[in-house]
Amino acid sequence: MRHDVKRKSLVAKRAIAPVEVPTLDSHLCFELYAASNHMTRLFVPFLQKLGVTYPQDLVLVVLWERGPHGVGELASLLRMELGTLSPMLKRIESKGLITRQRPLSDERRVLVALTSKGTLLRKRTEQMLGEFYCFLNMPLDELMDLKNRLQHFVRSAGPKELPALFPQSAEAGFLKTPVRA
Repeated sequence: MRHDVKRKSLVAKRAIAPVEVPTLDSHLCFELYAASNHMTRLFVPFLQKLGVTYPQDLVLVVLWERGPHGVGELASLLRMELGTLSPMLKRIESKGLITRQRPLSDERRVLVALTSKGTLLRKRTEQMLGEFYCFLNMPLDELMDLKNRLQHFVRSAGPKELPALFPQSAEAGFLKTPVRA
């Protein structure tokens, strides 16, 4: 019986005081969600000129910046699940922008590389980004500050490893690597 009393007191010490639900305008999660949706709606017409979606563009950015990568490495860098990334890579490959090949040295691995068409798309993308930043009509230093603050938020907010706190997420295959690098 004493054991039950100890357990209850430990649970009580860990409990967090209830917080009043913020109004929609004061809700941090909503503001991040609304900003993400707004940015996507603004950016999509520019990406359509290039013939790619935003996630496809992110894959190309990694390959332009870092060269050929394995599918698993791309998934980790882009914080995507393999089940989401693999079909997307097939679509990008069907556009002639990338190749997917299994190296003879390790046929379990799939290496993703740019084609010449994919490499050439970089110049058009750079021009499009210049147009997009002008379209946003905000000072570039404010946009860079916002980007830096969001990067800090992603690196700093929350626990270092979610699977330990949320075992169902680990079982489902979510966030198998630590959130912080």
